[in-house]
Amino acid sequence: MGTHTNQLTLKERYQIEVHSGQNYSARAIALQLNRSNKTISRELTRFYPYCAESAHQKALQRLHGARKHTKFDFAMKVQIDHQLKNASPEQIAGRMRLEKCEKRASCSTIYRWIGRLNWRQRLPRKGKLYRKRTDSEAGVKLIPERIDIEERPTIVDENTELGHWEGDTVYGQDSYLVTLVERVSKLLLTRRVPNKSKKTVSRAIKQMLKPYQAICKTITFDNGGEFAGHQSIARKLGCKIYFAKPYHSWERGLNENTNGLLRRFFPKGIEIGKIPKSHIDDAVFRINTRPRKVLNYLSPLEFLSDRRVSLMLAI
Repeated sequence: MGTHTNQLTLKERYQIEVHSGQNYSARAIALQLNRSNKTISRELTRFYPYCAESAHQKALQRLHGARKHTKFDFAMKVQIDHQLKNASPEQIAGRMRLEKCEKRASCSTIYRWIGRLNWRQRLPRKGKLYRKRTDSEAGVKLIPERIDIEERPTIVDENTELGHWEGDTVYGQDSYLVTLVERVSKLLLTRRVPNKSKKTVSRAIKQMLKPYQAICKTITFDNGGEFAGHQSIARKLGCKIYFAKPYHSWERGLNENTNGLLRRFFPKGIEIGKIPKSHIDDAVFRINTRPRKVLNYLSPLEFLSDRRVSLMLAI
């Protein structure tokens, strides 16, 4: 259907006005003008009730006021370089729109600039290849009175209610990070522990969630023995605790993904025990101020506090 790619002319708009006055459908008008059905339908919807001269004038004003192509100058280069430390190109583009930046770019444009500057190494790392597991019961026998994820309320999967967390541990050569992520806000909590004993990990989880006890309804863990103290956690926090099926990491996908973000700051093999606490706190803060597409490009902290701050550099 239609081969045109340019704007509708005033002559065409007069024809649209005449045909629409005769109750022609958008499809019939499109056939008459050799235009796309969507173009005509959008035109009639945008300028209702339809008047050719008025529609043409408004279209010209709209075209004149449209934002011009963003020039990739030094200021924009600094902006992209700064934001790539904590966000993906899609998140940067979305946040630019949200903050109505004077200079902004689309996700594809940012990727094009990244390719031009050979900055691909700054993009998130690729995930590992899936390896089939055979021992489907691994870890399960270590957890007394384990409650399977199948018994978890369905509202958790709907992601409409605050208070449902996912937990895991991130290991280093000499110590570990216990991580908790709230499913709706994507808020990350992290605490370093010297070992993975159930007593140590349980104590860390209770301390981390104490300020958030009002919004702690469920926690979902994997089947690691460090979570064998789940009953004491549930009693202390007044919540329900469930366990994903062995090797079904996607059942705690948010936690796995967030651990991946944390790994960008602390790669595997690093001695976590030697990292200053301020560095760990800074990494968590960066992740919690990272704009998320699922939150309409708000950060987890903004979502929870209902207060927005500017993350983009003024350029």
